[in-house]
Amino acid sequence: MTEPELRSLLRKSKKDGHRAVFDQYSNYVYAVVYSKLRNCAKREDIDDTVSDIFAEIFQNLDAGREGSLQGYISIVAKRMAVKAFYRLSGISGRTISLDEENAPEIASEQNIEQEYEKKLIRTKLLENIDKLGEPDATIIMQKYFCRKSAGQIADMLSMSASAVRKRSERAVKRLKQMLSEEELL
Repeated sequence: MTEPELRSLLRKSKKDGHRAVFDQYSNYVYAVVYSKLRNCAKREDIDDTVSDIFAEIFQNLDAGREGSLQGYISIVAKRMAVKAFYRLSGISGRTISLDEENAPEIASEQNIEQEYEKKLIRTKLLENIDKLGEPDATIIMQKYFCRKSAGQIADMLSMSASAVRKRSERAVKRLKQMLSEEELL
């Protein structure tokens, strides 16, 4: 369903419009939340955060809103996922003195350097996917992050399945080239 069709449905029936927005963007929102919370949250926490995001979206969603509906959903999802990350990971500006008796218990099995490198690569990957432009960025996100078929993506973008497959193939080649130029491959 295209954005104009979603807006039209929202004007006709909020309930049906909200259901259509959820159906269309739930996998995307879940992917955003999962990418932020996978290392610090349980499945229930991720599901709760996705629910909170859609509650926020539905509370403030206006069919006449200017700008991209997907952009609005993306901003809300990212902002609330980051807030949930801080809440769940316990990052609150606390400091611990190394002079305390329990300081040796702070040691972690995590390899901070590897985690940082993985996060940097993920960030660069997402930045480069954004640089692909539309609809290629959406095709890549839906295919590889949301595991949707070419047919499902085609329906969502009002394209043919063969066009989605071809654009996907070309976008992956461009993405590989962009990543190799940044020496990430």
